[in-house]
Amino acid sequence: MTLTTRDLTQTKQWLTQVQRSDISNIIAASFANIAPEQYLAKYFDSDEPFERKLRLYYADNKLVGYCLLTFSHELDITVIGASAAFLPYYRNGGNTFVFSIMHSVLCWLKRPWRKHYYADTMLSPAMYRAIAKKTATIWPHFAHPAPAGIFEKFNSGGEVSVANSLRCLVSVNRTSNYSPQELETLKNSDKAEIKYYCQVNPEFNKGKALFVIIPINLTQVLKTLWKNLLN
Repeated sequence: MTLTTRDLTQTKQWLTQVQRSDISNIIAASFANIAPEQYLAKYFDSDEPFERKLRLYYADNKLVGYCLLTFSHELDITVIGASAAFLPYYRNGGNTFVFSIMHSVLCWLKRPWRKHYYADTMLSPAMYRAIAKKTATIWPHFAHPAPAGIFEKFNSGGEVSVANSLRCLVSVNRTSNYSPQELETLKNSDKAEIKYYCQVNPEFNKGKALFVIIPINLTQVLKTLWKNLLN
């Protein structure tokens, strides 16, 4: 099904009360152990980001999903965070890739002398796969060794995974609303990225997320374009 979209920028035009209410409903349907208003306060309302970009996804004029990007300055580094959720029928990680990579690259192009990283948690193995299979360099990854100390830099309070010895786990005290059948499918998946995610973060359905880092630079842009052209 083709979805229509609407893009918002916090410093130009932001959420109406109706849109905020609709996003609350999607959050309630997507996550357990966290109240929608608490989630909104964390990702949509905090003062740390200097900018937010939001894409809303509609089916027959009904809001069915969103992808939020946050942009924050931390000393000499720009850190990009993200949140995405869809109603069950419309979950397809490919929906968010183009939007996410486009605005990450645009942010880097405005200040190419600064280091830019996506650095945030991913609670869903399916979302990790959707990004990892299209991105040239992503950490952690079974084929891309992470630079020494990078997880200590971005995730100093996190936990070390016994599967890869990286500090790439975070207790987030919320879970995705997967059905027992969906959990079984994910845990028995033969898709390389999902299999790796489940090995590194076997307690993803118990409130533990994978901390993911993606460098945004010229090498990444060129290699990602080439990877997607080949695919």
